[in-house]
Amino acid sequence: MAGGWIPPISAFPVTAGNLFAGFHVGAGANSKHDEGLQVVASLPADSIWRLRFDMPPVLPSGTPKLRLVALSNATSGTARVNPKWVSVAMGVSPSGATLVAEGVTPDSTAGQAGSGDTITWGAGDNDQYVEAKWILNAATAPAANETIVMDLTFETASWTLAQVSTWKPMVGWE
Repeated sequence: MAGGWIPPISAFPVTAGNLFAGFHVGAGANSKHDEGLQVVASLPADSIWRLRFDMPPVLPSGTPKLRLVALSNATSGTARVNPKWVSVAMGVSPSGATLVAEGVTPDSTAGQAGSGDTITWGAGDNDQYVEAKWILNAATAPAANETIVMDLTFETASWTLAQVSTWKPMVGWE
């Protein structure tokens, strides 16, 4: 993939109390090493991180994807994420944009932690990176010089993760 992964230019916790910015606190010498979007343990209600990603003037070749890298001190549990997004051009209001759900099932070819509609932590996964990827094709494909407007929705259905989790979203092409 040419160009690398693009992090969000902004992230706003729409659902106050369930989401917060912070650092993953690991058990080793490199504790507090990854800054990210955090979700409370035992998520009590669907919760949204509102994100913006600026696209470059020339898009790389390949398939556009959302990549989530997550950390938690959990040895068991599942999380469920539903990215909803649209690409917005200059001169268009992002506030009025209609987001399209990508769905809760990550790309099955991505080698994500888990299967089906959840991201899974198992024995030995605590304080380790887990990854999930979604092909961005529910809405019109991302476009050069536009902004991806995204609601990263963490859903309580099938959520059994009982530890705080830290998420690092990024967009790229593979």
